[in-house]
Amino acid sequence: MTHSRSPITVVKPDWGVSADEPVDPKLKATWLGHASFLLEFPRTSPHEDDEPPRVLFDPVFSERAGPSPWAGVRRRLPPPCTIEELPVFQFVVYSHNHYDHLDLPTVQSIHARCKENVHFIVPLGNKSWFTDTDIPESQVTELDWWQSVSLPTAATSTQQLKFVCTPAQHTSGRGVMDARTTLWASWVVEQKIACEMDTGSNVGEIKRVTAYFAGDSGYMTTNGPCPIFQEIGEKYGPFDIAMLPIWRGGTLSFIARLGFRLVETPESLLTALHATPAQALRMHSALRSRHTLAMHFATFAGSDIEAFDPIVELEHAKLELGKEGETGAVGEWWEEGGMGVIDIGETAVVAVGETKVKA
Repeated sequence: MTHSRSPITVVKPDWGVSADEPVDPKLKATWLGHASFLLEFPRTSPHEDDEPPRVLFDPVFSERAGPSPWAGVRRRLPPPCTIEELPVFQFVVYSHNHYDHLDLPTVQSIHARCKENVHFIVPLGNKSWFTDTDIPESQVTELDWWQSVSLPTAATSTQQLKFVCTPAQHTSGRGVMDARTTLWASWVVEQKIACEMDTGSNVGEIKRVTAYFAGDSGYMTTNGPCPIFQEIGEKYGPFDIAMLPIWRGGTLSFIARLGFRLVETPESLLTALHATPAQALRMHSALRSRHTLAMHFATFAGSDIEAFDPIVELEHAKLELGKEGETGAVGEWWEEGGMGVIDIGETAVVAVGETKVKA
């Protein structure tokens, strides 16, 4: 395979500050490693002191993803910053309770920093885990698939985000006795912005800003592609930005650490739970995403080769998809309809689309 990519590196985040020109509203997504992202929505408050709405997805800042600091998969690449160095954020969203997505020391540190000024949003059955860690019940919302909630960024703020819990094809569990006892999910986050009067928009129209976070999910079933992503795209798309997994979880990284390469087939259990780069491209198309960022690779990889393989496979899959002529060539993530990778700590900045709805 030919490619023009470099291995993932860790860079110091600038949170997209260089893109702060007061022109069009923008979404800013900073990759924090593995499935962790900080997503910043356009600020809609007339008060300059109000922070823009920010959502933290599946944050894991620990050295290991496991039940203790001494057990579990060790990071190959560090986080790009500390929790204290993150900009102000108001929401933390979790996809499921696997250790490489839900990390107890990270949750405790977030709560210690933010206190009552943060709200956790989790799939059904996970709320009690948070309240058991001394987080007040009022600061945790759990949702079933297709349920939604709209929350303000602060008690006195007019800024608001809508969170929709959507299905994913995965599983859950933190031990041998609790497999599939709590829900796993993907998430749609929506913001509505009033159109400016001088844009020629009809009075009463508002612009819809949408993001999709897949968490961890497979794409294939025994009967072919999972139809849920098409349904999510039809219900809530097009998405201004999507964050999709392209590799398996860190639990199997020991195979690469031993010098072996795990080969997956479309029918394997692994691909039922974890999308390959080629399958993530199909997911990207089904979701109708304008800009998609790859995630869930490199951070917990067992070797340099395993960290780089997903990038190579994604580029190859994009070339093959272009040859098939079904959807046309898929460009880079910053291009309309494109998908690609960024470095850990890098911020992808995309302009908000033109999807408008009645107020």
